[in-house]
Amino acid sequence: MAATKEKYILSIDSGGSGIRAILFDKKGRIVSRQYEKTPPIVSEPGALEHDPEKLWQALVSILKKTFKNKKFQAANVDSLGICNQRGSFLLWDKSTGKPLTKLISWADVRAGQTSAEMNANKIWKVIQFVSRILGTFTGNPMLIATYMLKFTTDHASVRLKWVFDKNPELRKRAKKGEILFGTLDTWFVYKLTKGKEHISDPSNATVTGMFNPFQLQWNAPLCGIFGIPTKIFPNVKDTAADFGTTDTSLFGAGIPIRAVVGDQMAALFGHACFEKGGVKISQGSGAFVDMNMGDKPKISKRGLFPLVAWRLNGKATYMLEGYTGTVGTLIDWLGKGIGLSDTPKVLNELASQTNDTEGVVFVPTASGMRYPHFNPNAKASVFGLSLATHRRHVARAVLEGIALSLFDILEGIKKDTNVLVRSIMVDGGVSQSDILLQCLADFCNVEVKRAPEPDMTATGAAYLAGLGSGYWKNLGELSKLERGYKVFKPKMDPKFRELKLERWHRAVQSTLKID
Repeated sequence: MAATKEKYILSIDSGGSGIRAILFDKKGRIVSRQYEKTPPIVSEPGALEHDPEKLWQALVSILKKTFKNKKFQAANVDSLGICNQRGSFLLWDKSTGKPLTKLISWADVRAGQTSAEMNANKIWKVIQFVSRILGTFTGNPMLIATYMLKFTTDHASVRLKWVFDKNPELRKRAKKGEILFGTLDTWFVYKLTKGKEHISDPSNATVTGMFNPFQLQWNAPLCGIFGIPTKIFPNVKDTAADFGTTDTSLFGAGIPIRAVVGDQMAALFGHACFEKGGVKISQGSGAFVDMNMGDKPKISKRGLFPLVAWRLNGKATYMLEGYTGTVGTLIDWLGKGIGLSDTPKVLNELASQTNDTEGVVFVPTASGMRYPHFNPNAKASVFGLSLATHRRHVARAVLEGIALSLFDILEGIKKDTNVLVRSIMVDGGVSQSDILLQCLADFCNVEVKRAPEPDMTATGAAYLAGLGSGYWKNLGELSKLERGYKVFKPKMDPKFRELKLERWHRAVQSTLKID
């Protein structure tokens, strides 16, 4: 009977195609996991949505599956943490709680014309002009960020304005205070508490583009310019805080909700990157490179904006994020599209047959270049082919190219911020390639550490919830939890490394020149 008294931390992780419920014990070990698919809806070209009610039903379903085990009852859960895909949002009726829109994904691009109109807005252009002058003279980072900002469909502000422009009645109701706005964390907390809490945290709020990361409040002036009523927004609390308690009618006992956090921020926390300069790379279909910037927001000179990684006890920790869109998708395409390899495993086996590419350079930018080069029209390129080139050389060049594109992002952030990188933590399906991670260690010239858990988002949400409830006392205790990372140390000859980097940079510049 004593075992039933043990307490656990419950983590909910809702991504773009599925939702997971994972239980952690006091030592940070996973003791239970459940998963359900939540496929997106593509109703028209450019659309990417989810049905919020089906997401809620999937959440209830996986929790009930978890609690079927007598050892893991709701009463045995110390606290709950939620992490979620960031920037996706919905609107719902304040009085009935019924959704008025689908959950519109961060990857939905139907608002492209709206982003162009927002960037061309005369009032906004005047604000940017004045900010540029004042920012240049004062060096104020908020002013610099204002004149550098360019609206894209990644910003929830753009997609929300698009929704209101298409549905003027929704805007009218929003102005009257009849509608609520929320990212997925806010929707889940609202539903779990039976409508008692309309709440979020700074990590989710800043990604919307409507929350000022410098002042840590909703950006009323910006929203006012574009006709977005701020009264629809949730209250913003610390990332590890009291977000209410699940209604007892749902699972038989109330579970304290003690953390909500954006997915990439959760992974950064899950890797225990608590100090300035801590870096994690999550490699799935794309790759997110996130670096802890400490307690002051920093701006990259080439267009990366400060995000709040988390806020604890009223103190914000900031991060910068770079992204490359084609990693896992590129490997899949190499197999299914051109027949280089049937699976990622075969690609690695091919690459393992040689220690060098014999001059072949692969620039893996099939969906355009992002930071630090910014060319959305760039295509993938292969250089250095000869009659002696074998598939194994191309396979290795692909993995080297992915590592080098991540190296470029990290080098860009380092040069823009002067923040030193001491090691790199990695997770995600693509990170299971030892060859890729050894290349990353060699090119970045630092240790690369792979987590035993492929996805660290749920781990980070659990750590934050446990911190918020007192289950774990402080960051020091979390840092001591056993993780079992595999370490890859740099071993490439320095001269050979310089030669590789030189060839890579020439290949990138050549790719940028191709229309």
